[in-house]
Amino acid sequence: MSAPAAVATAVRATTGGAALVARRRARRDAGLLAATAVLLLLTLVVALALPRIASRTADVAVRDAVRAAGPEADLVVRGLPPATTYGAPDHLSQAASDLRWLELRVGDVGPDVITLETPGFVTGTPQGTVLARFVHTGRPDVDDADGGVRWTSGEVPQTRPEPEEDEEDAPTAPPEPRVVEVGVAERTAAETGLAVGDEIVVTTATASGGARAVVTGLYTPIDPADPRWRTAPDALGPVRAPPAARAETAVALLVPAPAVRGLMAASAPAAVRASARTVVTTEGLTLAGALALRDDLAPHVGQGGRVETELVDVLAATGARLAAARAQASVLVAGLGTVGALCLVLAAGLLVDRRRTHLVAERARGAGLAGVALRAALESVPTAVLALGVALAVVLPVGGTGAPGVALLVALVAAAAPPVLAVTAAARAWSPRRVPADRRERARHAALAAARRVVVELTVALLAAGAVVAVRQRGLVPASGGEVDPLLAAAPVLLAAAAAVVVVRATPAAVGALRGVADRTRGLGATLALARAQGATTGVVAVLAGTVAVALVVLAGTVLHTVRVGQRDAAAALVVGDVRVDGALPARLADDLRAAPGVTHVAQGAQLPGRALGTRTGATATLLVVDAVELAAVRTSAGLPVDPALAALADAGAGAVPALLSPDLADRLEGVPLRLGVLDGSVDLELRGTTALTPDPGAPATDGRAAPVDAPDDDGLVVVDRAALAAATTAPAVDRLWAAGPGAEPAVTATDVDLQEGVEVTTRDGWWRAWSGSALTGGLTSLLAAGTALLLLDLVLVLVLVAVASAPARGRTLSALRTLGLDARTAAWATAGELAPLAAGALVGGTLIGLALPLLVGDALGLTLLTGEPQTAAVRWTPWPVALAAAATLAALAVAVVAEQAVRRRDRLGEVLRVGER
Repeated sequence: MSAPAAVATAVRATTGGAALVARRRARRDAGLLAATAVLLLLTLVVALALPRIASRTADVAVRDAVRAAGPEADLVVRGLPPATTYGAPDHLSQAASDLRWLELRVGDVGPDVITLETPGFVTGTPQGTVLARFVHTGRPDVDDADGGVRWTSGEVPQTRPEPEEDEEDAPTAPPEPRVVEVGVAERTAAETGLAVGDEIVVTTATASGGARAVVTGLYTPIDPADPRWRTAPDALGPVRAPPAARAETAVALLVPAPAVRGLMAASAPAAVRASARTVVTTEGLTLAGALALRDDLAPHVGQGGRVETELVDVLAATGARLAAARAQASVLVAGLGTVGALCLVLAAGLLVDRRRTHLVAERARGAGLAGVALRAALESVPTAVLALGVALAVVLPVGGTGAPGVALLVALVAAAAPPVLAVTAAARAWSPRRVPADRRERARHAALAAARRVVVELTVALLAAGAVVAVRQRGLVPASGGEVDPLLAAAPVLLAAAAAVVVVRATPAAVGALRGVADRTRGLGATLALARAQGATTGVVAVLAGTVAVALVVLAGTVLHTVRVGQRDAAAALVVGDVRVDGALPARLADDLRAAPGVTHVAQGAQLPGRALGTRTGATATLLVVDAVELAAVRTSAGLPVDPALAALADAGAGAVPALLSPDLADRLEGVPLRLGVLDGSVDLELRGTTALTPDPGAPATDGRAAPVDAPDDDGLVVVDRAALAAATTAPAVDRLWAAGPGAEPAVTATDVDLQEGVEVTTRDGWWRAWSGSALTGGLTSLLAAGTALLLLDLVLVLVLVAVASAPARGRTLSALRTLGLDARTAAWATAGELAPLAAGALVGGTLIGLALPLLVGDALGLTLLTGEPQTAAVRWTPWPVALAAAATLAALAVAVVAEQAVRRRDRLGEVLRVGER
């Protein structure tokens, strides 16, 4: 026979009737194939959809962070010196040029606003003294003919012609004051009594001859939410003036575009400040777009840059939090894909066991292994391709492809597992391994096989250890989309594989030890169950699937509990009391709060970074000046740790100011005279001990920056009492206040201090609600909850598949024993006892891995970024994830036992005696 003919014959032998055989087998096992296809489809949809959900949550989180940052996220261009037009600086043209420069670098990212403003000056009104200033706002990116306002009475302010000078009287007569026509908001007019025609005395820096303002019109804003009002809220109505302004109310005198030249002519050149800003719009903003904007801005922000904004820090903090969420999503998605793939392998094994007789017969009739693989692949490959296509059709319309790598690996396992297992079963049936007759040679072969197994198990353990070490050293990977982090995703799976190896090694020995106890008991159930379990616990795939599922359930529950508790602790640590107030505090605020009902303690403080400490030591420290006794009481009421010597700082010694130092700073300066620079002098310090406090980060933000990005770059912290410091030198003005007590929040609200410009009020419950209720936290919670539910279903499925796969052999044994008088109750205990060691091993191994994993991977999960704690977040363990996994395991065992009893109840004993074992 020629070579082509031989090849053709081989091809016909391999492919002949393959499609017909595959179709008939599929029709016979349609139920099992359909269930496998559904399992594959669900696994693929989860792998493709869950990361996309996380990605969409990331987009919402970025938009929320930018909105929460408010004006701090605006892009303000540090303008060049303006050119002069008609002898006056042309601020408007220069600001427009600055905005064009910014657009060339970052693109059109939002509405542009140009603002001209003068310093505030105190002036009188019919209703009292106010702090007034001139303001002009413009929108160069839109048609701004109306200036954003609707004039309700009077006329639009204009530029008045310059007063004519009398040449004869010019050397002796003083110049007439310039007149600036302005508009006033109707709310301002109602509260101050200003009306059209009123004159306002201007006391700020003006041109020669002075200036006066005349109200020519009243207006209302067309859109109070217009970006132009972000930097001029006083143009909408009166606001609270700063404490040092000698006036309680601040108002803006609006100068529209026709009157700007009059303002410039009446003002001193240096008195008018111009700002060009772009308000970043959040509509349609995505994570990818935000990261691109951050990269474009980075070269122009900071020292030497022309753009002033906190947006880069906001996006950096939000990106870090998203990276933490992405890390946990990676672990969850990879774990779901792994468990799903292992379930598909178990299902393929069950299918091959049902066809083992046919496979052996095919092999006996001369079928080649290639033909066996082809007939199996004709079922599995189309099913895998069809399921992948349906999953993509479901996921793609909603956008994104999730984790395509995980989905492809799952589909590959689904396509390859049935052919591989079928070929293995056929090869073992008609390719028996030769066993040497020599006993020593058989022992050598057994030792060689055991050594190979040990090498494989050690390789798995080394891979798991290597993955953990690599993850710990690498830390958290920055977020760049919704893809899965492969290294972090591999760590739990490899650890679970190592745990499964230990379970497979240890369980037979444990079962064997229990058999000795069972043999001494009455009844057949325990002995029969343990005898069957001796072989059932060696299935690595089932143990691995159960271990991975339990480990991820416990891990997800631990992470969720840690984040929830950590966010509460973060609120307490950052706010300190029930309420904190930051900014220029009114002088009577603390006394008013102490007198309010329900306020138990009030502490004030200030912080000065970069203070020189010691003589020629080169050490710098952050000075925290506080009401020591009150702060200790506030921290105690909040459940925070208190330094033992904190309250004693108020007991000043002779001359030196008592102080607490950070431990590292105290060790460094041990034996060195401590002299600390304050404001206009320095003071000697008396070391009273060390402190666990850290520099106060100020008002905590909710835009992703739980604490400022730039921490004080000092060598440590020095804490002193405010009264003790004031007795020795000039103490800094207080700029922060902490209040404790059930009535603290309503008491602060009653003072209206939150309405004062430059003052920020933060409540512990309010910050916690804003931080924990963010889209990122909500999305992560939903993701972990959904993943936990799916993992519990997979855990039940694993035990059900193992029970179904072992049912025929167990059924033959129980049928034979029924003829000897075995009752149904003992048979049920035998079924449960056979599956229990496998379930218990997976539960114990998975629980240990799930509890240890947050500690093993270190910062790679980014728990601190999600809790917002100023210190590294501690892992908080809770029993409910373990209880949940145990309940699912017991439920699966109960389902398996009840289902098998229902099936065996239909078996008739007479038929068993007549036909034999079934």
